[in-house]
Amino acid sequence: MSDQTKNWDAVYRDLQRQIIAGQLRPRERLVEDEIIERTGATRHAVRRAFDELERVGLVVRQPNKGVQVRDYSIAEVEELYEIRECLETRAATHFDRPAGPELVSQLTDIATRHREASRDQRYGEVFSLNNVFHEVLYRAAGNQQLADAILHYTFATHPIRTRAFPSEELREIAIGEHFDMIDAIARGAPDELASIIRKHIQGPKEFYLKATYIQGAI
Repeated sequence: MSDQTKNWDAVYRDLQRQIIAGQLRPRERLVEDEIIERTGATRHAVRRAFDELERVGLVVRQPNKGVQVRDYSIAEVEELYEIRECLETRAATHFDRPAGPELVSQLTDIATRHREASRDQRYGEVFSLNNVFHEVLYRAAGNQQLADAILHYTFATHPIRTRAFPSEELREIAIGEHFDMIDAIARGAPDELASIIRKHIQGPKEFYLKATYIQGAI
């Protein structure tokens, strides 16, 4: 890895951490010159970091406004999560037979590493391992077009999901639900899996709506 690549990656991970931890709030503008001055990174590195943040759905580029931390209206949140629930519970129906030991082992390893990262408050790893867990799970359902659609809407809701990361209570609930999902697919229990998925995706959504619109946190 070149020094230039390390440079942009360090900027990306620093900004990712700040967004996930709530230090950079929804609609807050990321000012290129300020980041260059603070980090000592090149303009190219900062713009490359912005590209990656945009790719994973944490920021948006707005005409005449530059790069901003992404946010959603209440209606947009509800619409996105209605789609996610439809897609992900549909994928659950594909697990109507006990999953093979290789998949169970792979998901257990990811869930275990996610649990360790969560309890150590390594939010960047929590973010990436959570994404890996769900992508492996849904790709194993067998419908790759469905898995792609789920991945798309998962990325779209990253700013919503990550808002809950600083909550230890919600992180612990998510950890338990990951292992419950593994148990359900190991037993071939699609209805149970769908029920866990519904709860799993609703927690961060409700946290985001409460923090953003009820408490007036932003």
